[in-house]
Amino acid sequence: MASHRERPPLLIRPRRTWRLAVFAGLTHGLAGAVVFVLPIGLYRYPLWLLVGTGAFHAFAVHVLRRAPWSIRTALWQPDGDWLLTLNSGAEIEASLSPATFVSLPLVVLNFRSGRLRRHALPLFADALDPEQLRRLRQRLRMDGGARGPDLTDA
Repeated sequence: MASHRERPPLLIRPRRTWRLAVFAGLTHGLAGAVVFVLPIGLYRYPLWLLVGTGAFHAFAVHVLRRAPWSIRTALWQPDGDWLLTLNSGAEIEASLSPATFVSLPLVVLNFRSGRLRRHALPLFADALDPEQLRRLRQRLRMDGGARGPDLTDA
């Protein structure tokens, strides 16, 4: 079996996806509706504000990718590390977290950069070219868990 050092870099440049927009809208809309009918009195309004703030964050960062800390591209380097390019132009070295989720319709790449910094890149099937998504899922299954979490980084 080939080592990850022999694999070429894989550049992930996601497009906007209507599936993620529908998912974020439905989940936050239903959560807001549930909060509105809960019998919690005046606590309803701060909780409803938190759900709305979460919806705004989800749309700004993951759906529209307009926030400065939104991931514009992710490059899986041959050594197994990732180079994330943010909308602000900053480039961040990151490692793939074991919390990464892989399925046919959805891949959620969770990254760690330092001890406390976390980044997520949700990719529905319409966010990438089908061939590129297939290659990403295949490499994640083969090499994704090859490197354990590095607890020595600060």
